[in-house]
Amino acid sequence: MTGQFDRPGAAPLGDGMASPTAVARCARLLADGGVAAIPTDTLYGLAASIRAPEAVARVLRIKTRNPGAGIPVLVESAAQAGEIADMSPAAHRLARAFWPGAITLVLPARPAVDRRLLGPAGTVGVRVPASGVVRELIRRVGAPLTGTSANLHGKPPPMTAPAATDAVGTLVDLVLDGGPGAGAPSTVIDLAQYPPLILRAGAVDAPTIQAVVPAARPPGDAG
Repeated sequence: MTGQFDRPGAAPLGDGMASPTAVARCARLLADGGVAAIPTDTLYGLAASIRAPEAVARVLRIKTRNPGAGIPVLVESAAQAGEIADMSPAAHRLARAFWPGAITLVLPARPAVDRRLLGPAGTVGVRVPASGVVRELIRRVGAPLTGTSANLHGKPPPMTAPAATDAVGTLVDLVLDGGPGAGAPSTVIDLAQYPPLILRAGAVDAPTIQAVVPAARPPGDAG
């Protein structure tokens, strides 16, 4: 069963296998405006409904991140991504090729998106995770979730529930144990500029992206 804990200092329970009961409990907490550390397909992340302003504020405080730095957002589908970001033709091609999966698309945000989630120039990073647990949470909550890593600024991102507990266990309402993450972070590509720029190398390498969007520049390419 997926374990969970909501007591500071407690260890996650269970053997790391997702259970409907634990996922439902976590979803109720998030829908009520709570913050949880959850397993994704890459690492453990800080999850909050992007429609819960105080929960978003808590995520920012945990990360000691100022508005303007940007918080990535996890969505259930490309259609839901289009509700919060302007999905360009290149974005649709990448989504068809790699979602669900470990690629984050940086796109112009829709006006209704909480401005504290946005990066420079009003952009938002969106991703459909390969984790069925995360997509089920998004479905149950009825809103996209924040997807920043569950660590304090400058510390390594946690890959297991015990590591997430050590990092942020006293700062969140619940830690959901879904076993270890894959380890490789998502690749981040900025499609709000042209030519697109890969901002962070990750699970999907530059040549693979360029096979879908030939104009994409690798990390460090100033153009």
